[in-house]
Amino acid sequence: MSVRLAGGAVSWGVDFADAPGNPPWQRVLDGVRAAGLRGVELGPLGYLPEQPRLLRDELARRELELVAGFVFEPLHDRARLRDTLALGRRVAALVAALGGRALVLIDRPCAARAATAGDAARAPRLDADGRRALAAAIGALAAVAADAGLVAALHPHAGSYVEFADEIAAAAELAPLCLDTGHAAYAGLDAAALASEYGDRVALVHLKDVDAAVLARGLGFWDAVAAGVFCPAGRGVVDFAAVAQALARAGYRGWATVEQDRAPGGGDPVADLVAGRMTLEQHGFGGPR
Repeated sequence: MSVRLAGGAVSWGVDFADAPGNPPWQRVLDGVRAAGLRGVELGPLGYLPEQPRLLRDELARRELELVAGFVFEPLHDRARLRDTLALGRRVAALVAALGGRALVLIDRPCAARAATAGDAARAPRLDADGRRALAAAIGALAAVAADAGLVAALHPHAGSYVEFADEIAAAAELAPLCLDTGHAAYAGLDAAALASEYGDRVALVHLKDVDAAVLARGLGFWDAVAAGVFCPAGRGVVDFAAVAQALARAGYRGWATVEQDRAPGGGDPVADLVAGRMTLEQHGFGGPR
């Protein structure tokens, strides 16, 4: 299977560029390379250098390729659309300048949905106006991606308004998907089944695992992350062999980003990435390093 493995700053707990606990960006790039990965995602805009020449040199020095960048904003909030699109254009321009392929679209968890992450029965849903606002944002960001020569990849995310099967089905009509195995498992979904169902709509893959014991505690999303709900690939509930087989049947060829969301400063990201990479390689992910 022609799927190369990448890493990203989220495995160091970097969700927001200005968070006080973030490690130096150099440590993240060094760590991604030390883990035997050959690609990297941009992370939140402003964390890695935003100057294309400087970032290109830093990546080349570590023999890393830029894979994608993300927009992690409340896509369901119509009042934020102008700012969200402005951010999307900046991210897309930088990713395109560095030779990346995808603009990942993530509806940022709001308080109500974060509190009910993984629980489809209790999770509040968008009303008709909210669904229209979400669809408008996805469509506008997909156009931003296309204008930059990128593919939009909509990322179903625990605690967001694109989390459960019905929400994914509606979103998949608007943009290709970023299949995240961990967020699928968090939502009670089978990642391999999603890969089979949406195989020709999968533009990017994120590989992460979920600790069933932590998930069973029923914590809100951010508390669950701090408690270690995401674990190294192969130590949780995700069947990566089945995911690999489903992606191979779908003919997926591209990058897969190995991730482990965590609180900043927690654990040993490099050791966890190495452990995850070794497991994933056993199932056919990855290639020459």
